[in-house]
This record gives sequence, C-alpha cells and structure tokens, in this order.
Amino acid sequence: MISFYKYILILLPLCSLLIGQEFDSLTYIEKFNFAVKSYKEGRYKIAESQFKFILMYDRNYKDPAAQLLMAKSQYKQNKFIDAIRSSKSFLLSYPNSPYESDALILLGDIALKKEKFTDAFRYFLSSRSMIEDRISLNSIDKRIFLCLGIGLNEEKIEGLLFKENNSLNRSIINLARAYQSWKVGRNIDLEMILSSIDPYYLPDYYSVIYGRLNNSVKIKSLKTITIAVLLPLSGYSREKGESYLLGIAEALNVDRIQNYIRFLIYDTAGKGVNALRITKNSNQNRKIAAVLGPITREEILSISGLELKIPIFIPKSAPIELSELAENLFFLSPSSKTIANRTAQMIIQELGFSKIAILAPAYGESKITTDYFIEACFEMGIDPVSIEWYMENPIDISKQLKNIRKIAWSLIPNEDEKIESGDLKIDSLDALFDVDVTDFFELPKEKIEVMSQKDSSKVMLETIQAIYVPIRAEELRYIGTQFPVYNFKTMLFGNENWLDMKLLNKDVIGPHVQGMKIISDIGSPLYDTQENLYKNYYLLAIDHVDFINSVINKGNFKRKKIVDQLRKHKGFYGQHTSIIFKGLHNNENGSSQVLEYKNKRIKTLGIYDGDNFRNQNK
Repeated sequence: MISFYKYILILLPLCSLLIGQEFDSLTYIEKFNFAVKSYKEGRYKIAESQFKFILMYDRNYKDPAAQLLMAKSQYKQNKFIDAIRSSKSFLLSYPNSPYESDALILLGDIALKKEKFTDAFRYFLSSRSMIEDRISLNSIDKRIFLCLGIGLNEEKIEGLLFKENNSLNRSIINLARAYQSWKVGRNIDLEMILSSIDPYYLPDYYSVIYGRLNNSVKIKSLKTITIAVLLPLSGYSREKGESYLLGIAEALNVDRIQNYIRFLIYDTAGKGVNALRITKNSNQNRKIAAVLGPITREEILSISGLELKIPIFIPKSAPIELSELAENLFFLSPSSKTIANRTAQMIIQELGFSKIAILAPAYGESKITTDYFIEACFEMGIDPVSIEWYMENPIDISKQLKNIRKIAWSLIPNEDEKIESGDLKIDSLDALFDVDVTDFFELPKEKIEVMSQKDSSKVMLETIQAIYVPIRAEELRYIGTQFPVYNFKTMLFGNENWLDMKLLNKDVIGPHVQGMKIISDIGSPLYDTQENLYKNYYLLAIDHVDFINSVINKGNFKRKKIVDQLRKHKGFYGQHTSIIFKGLHNNENGSSQVLEYKNKRIKTLGIYDGDNFRNQNK
C-alpha cells in the first residue's frame, strides 16, 4: 500500500510535466486556440496560465489579444487586482487598439462588481464612443443604465461633462444629472438640465426614462426613498425571485403608487453569504432606507444575527420564533406556527367545535405544523379526540382512517356497543381514475342483508366536528381518494398542499370535501398545479409594495421613523394578503386568509388574526 501511494505522488507531477511539454510543442496559433478553448469551457485558471505562457515564451509580452484574454481570465476568477493591472497595462501598451473598448468594458465590469458605480459609468461611457454595431451598443447601454439607476457621484459626473466632447455621451451624462436631481427632489434643477438635452442626440435606449423625467416636472417632485431588494435571481430558487420581481414591477406601474420609491435589485443567487454581504453593505449606505428580502430560509438565517438599525422586510415566512430574536426584521407573511394557531383558533373559538380529529405525516414540516396545532388546541382546553400519524407515502392509510371512524362511533350517545366493522381493504387508489367506493367493501356471499348502524361502513358519521389534515406535497392523490371512502360528515381543514386544483376537482375527491377550509398566508391563490406555485410570490410582491408605500406615505424617510411607524401600524388589507403586526416586538404578521373550497373553486372568506374575523363579503 505504501509503495502504491509513492507511485501516485511521483506520477502526478510527471503528468503535469508531460502536459506542459505537449503545450510547448504546439505552434503559436495552436496554443492560442487551445487557451481560448479553455476560457470558453470555463477553465479560467488554466486559461490564465496558458495565455501567460504565450506572452512569456512566444510573444515577449507583445500580444494584445493574449494579454486582454489573460485579464478576462483573471476577472472570471475574481482576481480583480490582477485583472485591473493587466487591463491598464494593455491600455498603456496598445493605444488605439481594436480591443481598447473591450479593455474599458472589462475595467467597468470590475468597478461594477466592486460597487464603484461612478467609475464603472466612466469606463462604459468611454468605450461607447468606440463601438458601432447595435448589439454591442445595447450591451453597453444596459450597463450604463444600471449605473445611472443605482446612483452616481454628482461632482464626478459634472467633471465628466466638462471633459466630454461626444454629443451622444454628453446627452447621457446630462440624463444622469437629471436623474440625480429627481432623486433628491430638486425640481428646478431637473427642469433646467432636461431642457439642455437634445432628444436627437439621446440614444433610443434612454428615451423611456427621459420621457418619465419630463412628465415628473409637471408634478411637484418629492425626495425619493431607496430600498434594497435581495432576491435569488439565479440558482435553485430563481423562480421565486423572478416571480417576486415581476410583482414589484407590476406594482410600480400602477397609478396608486404615489410616492417616489426606488428599488435597487440585488441577486443573492440563493446563498446566505451573499445576502449577508449585501445586507451589511446596505446598512452602511445611508442612502438606503430599508431592505426588502431575502426570501430563502438560508438567506434569512444568515442575516438574522446582525444587529442592524435598518428595517428589513421579509416577504415570506421564516424559521419559527425568529421574530422574537431579530427586532429589525419585519415578517410580512405569517409563520407556519401562526398558520397552525389560527387554524386551531378558527375551529375552536370561531366555530365552537370541540370534537377534533387529526390525520398528519409523522415527520417533516407538516409534522412540526401539526405539533403547533395540537399545542394551540391544548392551550384552549381542547384535546383532540383522535390523532393518527402516517410515515411514508400514504398509499394505504386504512388503519388510521378506521381508528378515526372507531372513535367517531364511540362518540354516538346511547349506544351499548360502539364498534367499527366493515373490514375495509385498500386496493389501488389514484385520483386519475374515478372510484366506486363500493368496490372496497366485501358483501355477504350468500345473502345481502340491510346493514345496521353497528356494522355498516356506509353510515355517515358526524360526531367528529372537524378533521385537520395537513398533507405534504404530492400526497393529495392518496389522501383525497381514500378519505371519502370512510363517510365522515365533518368539516375538513387542510393546508396549501390540497390546492392542486386539477386533482382536487376530480369527481373522486372534490365532491367529498366540499366546504373544506384552508388557513393561508395569501387569499385567492393562483394554484392550478404544484408546478405554478411560484405565482403566489408575484401576488405577494404587489401587496408588499403597496404596504411599503402606505408606510412611506406617512412622510417617513428616516430608518428610525420607518421602524417606529411599522411597530405602530394599525393594519394593511391588500388585494391578496393582509399585514397585522403582532408578537413580542410587533414585527411578525399575525393575520391569515381563510379560504374555502366549494364548487370546484377556492374562495376567500375573510381575514383572521386570532382575535377578529374580518368577513371578506361585507
């Protein structure tokens, strides 16, 4: 064994040596193409070494293409200092090179990564006058537009205007100046700067913002408030982030948003470390009044320990009881614990039910939620009459349902014998097929007798007033098809995983769960299947922008005033959700939406916060 490892240790350097010798034997063109191939494949460290090799041994450091690609390889590895050094060396060594604009763009991209937006603006603007093809110009204009929207140093852009001779660039610089004036509410300066812009020399890419700034001159301009938005626009949670961002854009296009709110969008890629870095930077930037996001569990946990004064709006529910530890986090959606509490309170306090059964998974989020539900029942003096757990996929839950039915029989008054029979045998049940429930009962072979109450599984039992069934995703086809077989005349309380409408509306499920109630964080959800679940993030974003606008409408632009206003907020009732802050620090949404399934559709009955039920129909 020892000799084997020695062999490996000796062999690996030898392989590297052979690769180097092989590369050295190639012609210059072959080496260059080989290095370009490495770059395109994303092997940036190897590409950097190969371009360095070419510069050292083939071109005596006199190859502009190799030097520029070496700088790009360094940039891709986040070796920004090396990339800046290589790019500036390129610009000094090869003035008027056809690749000069590429080097300037690279320097601009590095500045953008380092959040030096005015420097990035300057580099991109310099490169713009060297480019002629429209595709490349659009790419540059996107970068310039980003810098302009984030915000630039007014003194520096004034200096750029003084030095700039290109008419198109001057128009862009003046547009940037106008935008800065609009941000701080200097209406007179805004009007004067806009009058100096000749639309003929303003590229089409900027025409929309130019038109909107012109329209804003007619209205009394207010100082804008800037809010950083942290969303996963790449990575595994990209669909959530994109849906939420579309909702923000939709809300801003509606006339009811009267205040000047600017959203700076940051891509967290769903990583906690990114959310942590962006949040800390936002806290240090006094121009940012609040943070909206993040939305993934990892990201929320990563920022929860920060002792910051900046208010942070968390769009979706987060880890339980985190609101008690993080005072500056304001949770805009109720937690799963709150949903469980509201479900129990709706059943016991509002409906007056005391005979409650539970059928739930024995692990996972649904198990945790069920535990909170049981705890809430206990606190209100009610012990569920039956609690049945199941483990894996509930393909056959006949035992659990029989046990619940047995309890239901035992609750019938004035009965000497309280037994359950019928010997149900579960075969294959699937929501994709219509099922005749009689297929699951064995009838007497010789003589069919009229079944009595004691031994008939077809007797409708209504002694249990409510059954709580918080299923996991993809379990509806199993639970939904077996539940009707056992003839419970009761009110069913489910969770959002029941809202796979294509399955729920099947004849084998839907007619048997009419009147089912679901306590949710969002009203009138857009569920059709589990796949388009992310549409709800779009709806949440619309209401969340309206909510923030309602807070800012009080004239609160300072962080402390925003926090004070949030803690005293009387309640927000949007199109799809409501926000009523409760809890130890008044920073967790304690309200929920009460939904009902009936006639193949979901209807929002009202809003419930544990104390009051606000009827939607009134």
